[in-house]
Amino acid sequence: MSTDRIIAFDINAAQVSGAAGGRPMSRPARAGDAPRPADPGRARARAELASAYAAVLGAELPATDILEQMLRAVGEAAALTGGGAAGEVRPEHVAAILRVAGMSTEIEDVGRPAPGHWPALAVMTSGQMVLVLRQDRESVFIHDRSCPDNTTEVPIPEFEAYFSGRIVRAHSTLRQIEERHRLSETREHWFWGAFRAQRRAFVEVAAGSLVANVLAVAVALFSLQVYDRVIPHQSEATLWVLALGAFLAIALEMALKLARSGLMDLAGRRIELNVQTLLMDRLLGMKAAPGQRAPSQLFSAMREFGSVREFFTASTIGTLADIPFIFVFLALVASIGGNLVWVLAAGAVLMVVPGFLFQKRMVALTQSTQGAQARASRLLHEAIYEHETLATQRGQERVRRIWEELTTLSAAKSSEQRKLAAILTNWAQAVQQATYIVAVVVGAYKVFAGEFTVGSIIAIGILTSRTLAPLTQLSATLARWTNVRAALDGLDAIAAADQVHDEDRRYLRAERIGGSYELRNIEFRYDPEAAATLDIPGIAIPAGQRVAVLGANGSGKSTLLKLLAGIYEPEAGRVLLDGVDMGQLHPRDLRRSVGYLGQDVRLFSGSLRDNLDLTQLERDDRRLFAAIDFAGLGPFLRNHPRGLDLEIRDGGEGLSVGQRQSIGWARLWLQDPSVVILDEPTAALDTTLETTLVSRLDDWLKGRTAVIATHRVPILSLTSRTLILQAGRVAVDGPREAVLAHLSRPRAPSAAPAPSAAAQ
Repeated sequence: MSTDRIIAFDINAAQVSGAAGGRPMSRPARAGDAPRPADPGRARARAELASAYAAVLGAELPATDILEQMLRAVGEAAALTGGGAAGEVRPEHVAAILRVAGMSTEIEDVGRPAPGHWPALAVMTSGQMVLVLRQDRESVFIHDRSCPDNTTEVPIPEFEAYFSGRIVRAHSTLRQIEERHRLSETREHWFWGAFRAQRRAFVEVAAGSLVANVLAVAVALFSLQVYDRVIPHQSEATLWVLALGAFLAIALEMALKLARSGLMDLAGRRIELNVQTLLMDRLLGMKAAPGQRAPSQLFSAMREFGSVREFFTASTIGTLADIPFIFVFLALVASIGGNLVWVLAAGAVLMVVPGFLFQKRMVALTQSTQGAQARASRLLHEAIYEHETLATQRGQERVRRIWEELTTLSAAKSSEQRKLAAILTNWAQAVQQATYIVAVVVGAYKVFAGEFTVGSIIAIGILTSRTLAPLTQLSATLARWTNVRAALDGLDAIAAADQVHDEDRRYLRAERIGGSYELRNIEFRYDPEAAATLDIPGIAIPAGQRVAVLGANGSGKSTLLKLLAGIYEPEAGRVLLDGVDMGQLHPRDLRRSVGYLGQDVRLFSGSLRDNLDLTQLERDDRRLFAAIDFAGLGPFLRNHPRGLDLEIRDGGEGLSVGQRQSIGWARLWLQDPSVVILDEPTAALDTTLETTLVSRLDDWLKGRTAVIATHRVPILSLTSRTLILQAGRVAVDGPREAVLAHLSRPRAPSAAPAPSAAAQ
């Protein structure tokens, strides 16, 4: 294979990501853009190769996602330039990214190529990587997008001349294959499925419980032998042998229980981490449909996971693990005392029956308590974050009254819950003691009849306590289970919520979105029983056009913009982006290419750098400063002693509304989207800053589709088309100058109504 042919692989890989002549294609530089490193080049080519390799193995791993992971792994500047040993995207980085995707990956030094090595990524002597699909006796088949069937055939001797002997090989795990071919309706429960992943630990716990419970019999057998055999014969040697055996059994039992507790704690910690991660993923990926994201309910449900975690502790799992061995103890009692075992069986039934009978009442109390707690949580959130409004509008008394009502209700219901739990626990303890007494009484009569020995009574007494002890704990567990089940029901709503990214779908990928919109028969409602908030038969917005959306308050401007940004989905109709229904495009691509700046810019606790670099991909402080300069905060930030490390408190406290809106503009500039959706983007800015920003936007918006809802005149100069919404419908649609002239035209006075026939 010639050197030119090897180099061709590198060129063709670059062409996959939009390169021509070995130089990556990119958009023209725009005014206001900060200097940034060169386009990804080799990093992008390797991302494309890794994506193709994952597809060969049956996994979906888009190249854009791999490239983002590379930027996080090696730093943006180093990954983009591909230079330097410290910053080069090495095979280790590619292997690590494939592992993040859940694949089993290893880097091997194989020497000469063999059919069993492929498919794999082969590292060439030049450092270039190629995807080898298979090998026969004479050739290797390499992935090459420039060739027919995306495959080129290379003789083995020519390939070996440039092959370094190193490969990156991956394969799907058994769990991935199982998930890939599982029917959607058979997917595991979000919570109980986590226990299945720890089944090995639970098997070990069950084995430890078996041995520990067998050892627990030693004390009863020790008592039986001492009273029936050792004391009558006064055998000291036998006594000490039995005692040492009993002590050894107690020590082993304690060691096993400690090991079991450690295993259960480890398994519980893993389950908790997995479930917490899953819940947060579901929460972050939840669709922003009206009425489905009540913050107080979501916060209350997530907080209640603490009760679930506490319930499934080592003591609870240990109790459940010990319950099956009750039957072992009952069998042992039957072997010693015969029909006396029915006394223990009756006591066991009496201990647990009330717990099941009280479940309905406990559930009702739990529901009442959780409802009051959820409303109290919402009220507390409002009292803290809206304190100024409550103070200035004299709303403290209303909040205080509602708070007292909710806390009183919650306290009363919780008190009744605790009372029922105490009744169940005390009942179980009383029945346990009564069962012991009855067993001793019945045993005494058997001793009188010559059927029992004193040792038998003592052994049965000890076994009675060991047999019924787990049931005492089970009664307390049943009392707590209602709270746990209610918490799980609340978390079910989060886990089962509709997600922006449906795991059962394969979306269309679009590395760059042009920005051509078309709306067809759109309807949207916040209240299913109310009139439509939006009712638009059709709108078309060509790519690159700038559109202003005007209208009175409540006319549907913000709702329309959220539909165009993909935040909301229409109740009826379709929103097409670049000729494709937005529901078909991958949400990650939408968020990458469609920028949205809402009226209320939210900031997070941390530094200003953290609030600007929410993606964690911006490693160049020069770009952060360029974004701040673009948004008009440059003088303020450069004169501040902490600069980008300026502390941002909760909700952006300490910054003005205008400064928060400027930070929103800086975020948008860093995102560099091809579609810009702006909702009152300059409403909080002063006149000087607004004028300056508008002058910069005229150049920055070139080549981008922009839809701007505003009441401010300066930003209208950036648009060429104006829509006017009235009660959710398009009342006017036309060129900006014509629409503004129409609005400024004085209206003729309305004519007096003609007299009706009845009046005549």
